[in-house]
Amino acid sequence: MFKLFINKTLCGSLQQIKINNNLINLKFMKLKNFNRLLFFAFILLFVTQSCVKEGPMGLAGSPGANGANGKDANTSCLPCHSTATMNQKTVEYQYSKHFYGTSSARNTKYCARCHTSDGFKEITADGLFVCANDIPAAERINCSTCHAMGAFDFAGDTASYILRTTTPVFLNYFGNLKAQDFGKVDNLCCTCHQIRGMTVPGIYKNSADSIAKKFDPNFKQLPFFPLDNTKNLTDSVKYQYGMSFDVHDGNQSNTLLGINGFEYPGQTYTRTWKHSDNTCIDCHMNQYNATPTLQHGVTSPTGGHTLRVNYAACNACHTTASSISDPIGLVQSAVTAKITELGNALVAKKLYKKSTTGAFSAEQSHDYVGNLLPKTKTTTLFGTAVSSNVVSPTTGLVVYGGTVQYKLDTDYANRIGRQWTYGELGAAYNYQYVANSSESLGVHNPVYVMQLLQTSIDYLNAH
Repeated sequence: MFKLFINKTLCGSLQQIKINNNLINLKFMKLKNFNRLLFFAFILLFVTQSCVKEGPMGLAGSPGANGANGKDANTSCLPCHSTATMNQKTVEYQYSKHFYGTSSARNTKYCARCHTSDGFKEITADGLFVCANDIPAAERINCSTCHAMGAFDFAGDTASYILRTTTPVFLNYFGNLKAQDFGKVDNLCCTCHQIRGMTVPGIYKNSADSIAKKFDPNFKQLPFFPLDNTKNLTDSVKYQYGMSFDVHDGNQSNTLLGINGFEYPGQTYTRTWKHSDNTCIDCHMNQYNATPTLQHGVTSPTGGHTLRVNYAACNACHTTASSISDPIGLVQSAVTAKITELGNALVAKKLYKKSTTGAFSAEQSHDYVGNLLPKTKTTTLFGTAVSSNVVSPTTGLVVYGGTVQYKLDTDYANRIGRQWTYGELGAAYNYQYVANSSESLGVHNPVYVMQLLQTSIDYLNAH
């Protein structure tokens, strides 16, 4: 029994030793396998690096061409966009009538094209003459109205890069069918500063048409553009109420080029003069003068972004060249006198009338619906008025057109009592061409303007 105990004990100890030995072997094998794994990882890393390792450097190649340097913002951008410069331009522009005027209030689709920033952006983008809709919340004319940055490299066509439009202008005088190239910078200005003809539809002929929203298809607000200089000057013209040959205070561009006046056959007209090659900004953005100056009833700085001509800069040259202290004033005085002379000649023909303040206005020969207006007092009612456009209470937009209103004619003493002649129409048009040119009074082309006025006076005096 003792022997059996010893044998069992001894066997158990041997088994335990064997088990412990196996555990040690197992641990050793695991450690050995781990070391092998590290070894293979090292070999793999070494081989991988060896596969992508560059070989020895080859011979030096020939130098490549130098690439163009990028534009330095200090020279390309900051001359205009530095804080000091931008602040100065902003101060100058606040004296421009584009900024302080009431133009943004004229935000209907027929006026917003030039009187608001939103409208101008729209028409220059879509190429149409009028906006698609009224713009009640339109912004006033501002920097982005005229400026639209298209690139940063200004070494080439700078004007096209920085101006919203530089393309030739389709003139309303020709029904927006004929383009006139005034030059890249001037095309921007002349998009608006041009003779503007019809901008609103015709009137309603009577109340029933007004309710049905039908325009009179036979009525044209502006039947005379373009003026046909091949017509016989004695041909009759029915100049009705509601018609107009007004140039809408924007004839600077046509005057500068010496175009689109009424030119009488057989007469000579000079289209260019010594400043015909100048651009709009040569004068309207000339040397800035911070000293407040009285000009057209407004006292403010001139030149630069005020867009108000600095006359002192002009006169400095003219005084040296001609010994005339105020050449611009001299031109304007001469043109004003000639405008008055033509106005009086039109009154003498009973084509115009003159108010107690000395203002001239045209006298129509027929009422809205084509009835001849008499020279004597009658009890007949004539269509000499039209209801105004109204604002929709629901949309806030303008409802265009109006209804003819019949009244007694109180201007019979000023009527000519017959149709106008085409030659008379030309004289009246030339009066408006010069007189309604935004107070410039001929300075954009005094030679052409004086010829238009004088030939008109000569025609009226001869007929």
